[in-house]
Amino acid sequence: MRALVFELSGEHGTLPKSEIIGCIEAYGRPCTISAEYDQTLIVETDADPELLARRLALTHNILELVFVCAADPAVILEKAAVTDLGMGEGQSFVVRVSRVKTYGDISSEFEKKLGAAIWRRGYPVSLTKPDVTYRAIVTEGVCVFGRLICPVDRAAFDERAPLKKPFFLPGVLMPRMSRAVVNMTRIREGWMLDPFSGTGGTLVEAGLISRDIHVVGCDIQEKMVRGTRKNLRFYGANYDVVRQDSLRMGIKDNSVDAVVTDFPYGQSTPIAAAAGEDFYHGALAGIFRVLKPGRYAVVVSKAPMEKLLIDVGFTVIESHRQRIHRSLTRHITVIRKSQD
Repeated sequence: MRALVFELSGEHGTLPKSEIIGCIEAYGRPCTISAEYDQTLIVETDADPELLARRLALTHNILELVFVCAADPAVILEKAAVTDLGMGEGQSFVVRVSRVKTYGDISSEFEKKLGAAIWRRGYPVSLTKPDVTYRAIVTEGVCVFGRLICPVDRAAFDERAPLKKPFFLPGVLMPRMSRAVVNMTRIREGWMLDPFSGTGGTLVEAGLISRDIHVVGCDIQEKMVRGTRKNLRFYGANYDVVRQDSLRMGIKDNSVDAVVTDFPYGQSTPIAAAAGEDFYHGALAGIFRVLKPGRYAVVVSKAPMEKLLIDVGFTVIESHRQRIHRSLTRHITVIRKSQD
């Protein structure tokens, strides 16, 4: 076990933490949150950080913790001068300081001073090809200082923006959010279902995690089925997409390893305008039926669904809110089907 520091993107207040926990638990590794600050999470785990970095969407960097101290320049410099930094003889380094929001009284010159404190210990500086990169994150009254293990390639998600896909429609989840909710299902391999697959954004992200994940999409509209197939073929996913009523899915009971769905809520969709509680209850009952016991699902909706989810038999693990604009707030709910 070691302490890993996750430098969070800040796109949402609670989802990045949930995504990290979901990724770690997907591989059956232990996970203990040892400290939590604004846009910074410290986790005790033996999970492979490079494996996590390839999955995560709402994290910028993963570090190995070196020390935590008060966000006072003098204290930080003192700690950097005496703490074991884990460098070998002759290794070069660079240090970067990141200030979250307006926390800490850190000047623009502090990065140079911090680098000088480490240089005086006999380690050479390399601004272009360092052997080791250190990051000092100043947040909520503390400085979290760590050694960079691996960054997250967030630019890859921008390359999969809806407008860049072969088939797209407005109003869908963005790729980073789609990846995050997939990660929250804890899926590592097996079958992942989206019963309202739309353009297939969540299926694309699940398929890119691993060829061991077989994605299955359902939609009642033929154009959506064809469009989803086009997107999944383009990204090389292992997939099946069928046109069917998601309230009457021809899928075996207890056969799916994870479910993610973003319920239709635009009034232009044929079912959203007339959708009422009976529709949602029927759809959730279908998800409950096909999901394997002990497995997770994530439901995205325009209104809270905890009561309906509990009524059909799910255990609600956590709920998140994401404000899109004045008239739309997404509710993202992580649920689990019990082993019984």
